[in-house]
Amino acid sequence: MRLPTVKRDDLSPENQQRWDRIMAGRTSGGGGPYSALIHAPLLADHLTTAENYYRKDAALGEADRELVILATAREFEAHYPWTRHEIRGRQVGLREEAIETVRAHGSLEKLMPRERLLVEIVRSLVRQHRLSNEIFTLALAELGPQKFVELVALIGHYSTIGSVANAFDVRPPDGSKTF
Repeated sequence: MRLPTVKRDDLSPENQQRWDRIMAGRTSGGGGPYSALIHAPLLADHLTTAENYYRKDAALGEADRELVILATAREFEAHYPWTRHEIRGRQVGLREEAIETVRAHGSLEKLMPRERLLVEIVRSLVRQHRLSNEIFTLALAELGPQKFVELVALIGHYSTIGSVANAFDVRPPDGSKTF
């Protein structure tokens, strides 16, 4: 990583509390993009709050979330979030064909209709920065307003995570399969 490592003891007592909140929800032990984000502890804490919303309170289902995260990580060529969420995607039942299609930047023809729609939304927002009327109408009908808003915000969140991972050269664990 391009920034020096921050240790808990390096932080003020207030920021040590933030560290504890951030690390409580991390299965990676605090590595990854948060190893860079902790240089701005309040920001890192706020981003963690958003992630906790998705883990605990979101209406959008786990498999849908993981597919959206993978598609966003792939669009950003962000290897670290890809490796973490490929594991989670499999744990929540994401189809192998969906994972491999996204990994390969492949055609969406072999995906199930809902998978195809989710990946189309990600690709459209990341590549063209907007949704066509057709995709918007399909997404609203398929997801409803709450899940649709959550999905779009999740793309934004993982665009941030992917940007942080890439800017600060946060690498996946050795031996990880990426793309």
